Amino acid sequence: MDEEQKYLFDLRGYLVLEDILSAQELASVNAALDGHGLWDGENKLDYPLLKRYNPFIANAGPLHTTPRPVRDLISHQKVLPHLEEVLGPDLRYDEGQVLYARKGAGALILHNGNTPWEYPPLTYQVRDGRIYGGHLIVAFCLTDALADQGGFAVVPGSHKSAFEIPEDFQTWQKVGDWVSRVPVRAGSVVLFADTATHGSWPWAADFERRVVFCRYTAGMVQHTAPAPVPEDLPGEEWTPVERRLLRPPFAWHFHDRGRGYTEQQRTSVRTAEGWTMNDHSQQIITLAEDAEKSAEGRG
Repeated sequence: MDEEQKYLFDLRGYLVLEDILSAQELASVNAALDGHGLWDGENKLDYPLLKRYNPFIANAGPLHTTPRPVRDLISHQKVLPHLEEVLGPDLRYDEGQVLYARKGAGALILHNGNTPWEYPPLTYQVRDGRIYGGHLIVAFCLTDALADQGGFAVVPGSHKSAFEIPEDFQTWQKVGDWVSRVPVRAGSVVLFADTATHGSWPWAADFERRVVFCRYTAGMVQHTAPAPVPEDLPGEEWTPVERRLLRPPFAWHFHDRGRGYTEQQRTSVRTAEGWTMNDHSQQIITLAEDAEKSAEGRG
């Protein structure tokens, strides 16, 4: 993040990143999601789970088991730098799905907030100029969602609130200037802290709303069980970056303790794109290796 983005993210709990998806990416992902037949009560796509919750809203997933190019979004190279800045170099992909909605879809209840005593990993803090969080969500917007059409709703600043959202606010019984509309264009991304209280405005546009949601966590955190892993799709090829993101949670430098990974895969998530391990991680690893050598010498 640049300084303006860091300021806005810390202030509001979310960022809108424009033009993340190219026109070609946007067209290819939407083409892969066309022809689902959900609104007619059918399922014409070969997805592990494609479910219509009501006549107006449906989900497809788990995202890491959907065909390419849809699951390619998990490791999108324009998004990973923002994630690492908050979650650290050992971040992992935790879950994701495709959201379909059509005109008539009601509001989604406002949920979450900075209440870590209920769920400790759902936390947000800033120390020494760096943002630390347990969960981030990336919403890849595949269609426009302008202010008068509905879409993403958020209570700005709630990622740092010391109090839970009042029930009448949460259930939309009362609506005021505390909850914001976040208009976006197709190809944009909404990056938000899961500690921010969020939901959806009713969908009023004549066209279908489509969003791909990806949840990422710090390396030691797991939100959804079971953890997504490459073995969920036997025989599929995965890039080194995807394999690093699709790992179970761990508490001690998983990528530097062996576990069958190559030397290249033990480095930072995006080594192929020029990233390197941060200095602190390297110091810890060096100390651990020295300790192991010393123990072997004594043995």
